[in-house]
Amino acid sequence: MNEQQPQMAAHSALELAAAVVDVSKGEKVLHIFREDGMLVEMVCMGHGTARTEMLDLLGIGETAKVIVFGLARRERVQTLLSRLGRELEMRYPGRGIAFSVPITGIGARWHNLMTETDRQEEEHSVSKMERTSGLDVVVVVMERGFTNVAMDAARRAGACGGTVIAARGVAEDEVKRFFGIEIHAEREIVFMVVKNEERQAVMTALTKAVGMKTRSRGVVLSLPVSDAIGLVD
Repeated sequence: MNEQQPQMAAHSALELAAAVVDVSKGEKVLHIFREDGMLVEMVCMGHGTARTEMLDLLGIGETAKVIVFGLARRERVQTLLSRLGRELEMRYPGRGIAFSVPITGIGARWHNLMTETDRQEEEHSVSKMERTSGLDVVVVVMERGFTNVAMDAARRAGACGGTVIAARGVAEDEVKRFFGIEIHAEREIVFMVVKNEERQAVMTALTKAVGMKTRSRGVVLSLPVSDAIGLVD
């Protein structure tokens, strides 16, 4: 058999950028992503994990968020993060966050398409941003309705907050039988940016609170962060 295998670029020069902002800023952020050459974008709705009491105290009635994702070369992503930080004033609390994670593998055609665009002039000097080899994104995929349980556990272990995205799980019957569980369609994805030294404690706490052996049947994983803006100690 002479099947053609898709070519993959194992060592990618690309990064995935993500920005989490209030709904009112979503259009502006998407505009910046497009102007800065993000060739692939995805926009989805989510909500923050601040407690209701805290929102009442601050006089805020809404935690709806827009999450914008985009793929580009590392240099472009750095420029994008600088611009987001500058134009949305993310150095102040409550203005949103943005971060990037490295792509370790991607289809060769996509890689070539996105890396052949002008490498030369990187406009403006990249302003100072948080160089974060010291951060990770911790992600939890679980059944809907357990966000508060997950965030309470994560906060006790050192996390500050997170963003929630509603999602749908899909699985073949064979996969369901293999794991011996029924995988429901309604899911939630919670992601939070934490310090390297807090990652293990946060993941352990999440696994105990909402892992596969709990009613929420969650999967907990982490990804390295390359750069980030809008995070406060």
